[in-house]
Amino acid sequence: MGKKVWIKANGNGIIATGHIRRCMTIAKELSDLGADVEFILSDESSADLLKTLSEEDGVFYNATILHSVFSDPLTDFPVMDEMLRDEKPDFFLIDSYFMTEEYFNLLNESIKENSPSTKTGYIDDLCKFDYPVDMVVNYDLIFDENMYSAPVKLLGGEYAPLRKQFSDIDYNVKDIAGRAFLSTGGTDPYRVIGTMLKSVYEEREVGSNVPCFKSEISCDVIVGALFEDDYKEELKELAGKHSEITLHECVTDMSEIMEKADFAVTAGGTTLYELCAIGVPTVVFSMADNQMEFVKGFDKVGAAKYAGDVREDDKVLRKIVTWGVASVDNKAFRQKMSDSARSIVGRDGAKKIAEAILELT
Repeated sequence: MGKKVWIKANGNGIIATGHIRRCMTIAKELSDLGADVEFILSDESSADLLKTLSEEDGVFYNATILHSVFSDPLTDFPVMDEMLRDEKPDFFLIDSYFMTEEYFNLLNESIKENSPSTKTGYIDDLCKFDYPVDMVVNYDLIFDENMYSAPVKLLGGEYAPLRKQFSDIDYNVKDIAGRAFLSTGGTDPYRVIGTMLKSVYEEREVGSNVPCFKSEISCDVIVGALFEDDYKEELKELAGKHSEITLHECVTDMSEIMEKADFAVTAGGTTLYELCAIGVPTVVFSMADNQMEFVKGFDKVGAAKYAGDVREDDKVLRKIVTWGVASVDNKAFRQKMSDSARSIVGRDGAKKIAEAILELT
């Protein structure tokens, strides 16, 4: 038996799929290195999502359901105490925005009492406090190294946990852009994609004095695992009326779809890192608090263009289309963005994280 690694992550229509997805990528690297990985999930919804995503990837992971409340991690105890006492994992990696100082204090007390050799790690996106763990991961482009006191700090874009399919792609920037990639990740609560497609293919304009595409742009649209059924039907109806729209559901070849795109529109999240790793010129928007600051970092270094937050700025859609129209025949603009993007995102971040975990145990 290899080292026993627990990974705590959840996913549902509220917090989307990003936590579980990136942890699955790390889990795959850990498994390849001989570790015994088990997911620690709060509820059946997260278990169902893990199963769905695993089937897409053709992998399988063991999982334990705590029957706790994903938004109140203190409900993990006392089940967590019993599990630590009985199983004594070598490492416990946590990925949740709901972690509090009280949770970590209880966890560390439980580890001290029940499994003293267990090391801990946390994937941080919010920088809320100095997490009392053995290893912290923060792959934002802009970060404050001094806020963390963890013995092991994996910081910066080189530690972005991307799947291997994004590791070595020779992307070509075309003279004229004709194909777009659209994604909002696992969910689209504000139905941004549907609104965008209607504006481009049916209304032909987003607002007054906003230019429209001179010729038809084809769109590859990613239908997330947690899109609502009626929304899926709406998108299917649009695709049925407009041959330029291609919907992709239960995607197993994401890198191949991205590689064909001349530019992309996406919400902040792992998808943005994947697009940058390939080099696809991208306009990004935010639709959650945890996305706002890190996507601005991409804009600051020229790796992506930030259009704003769809919850607060009603001009986001207009900005996206204006940017797309302006970039169609501007190869130099897209090439510069592509080069910047590829330079700031690593392609073996998940492997580096997995190796650091095993070195600690």
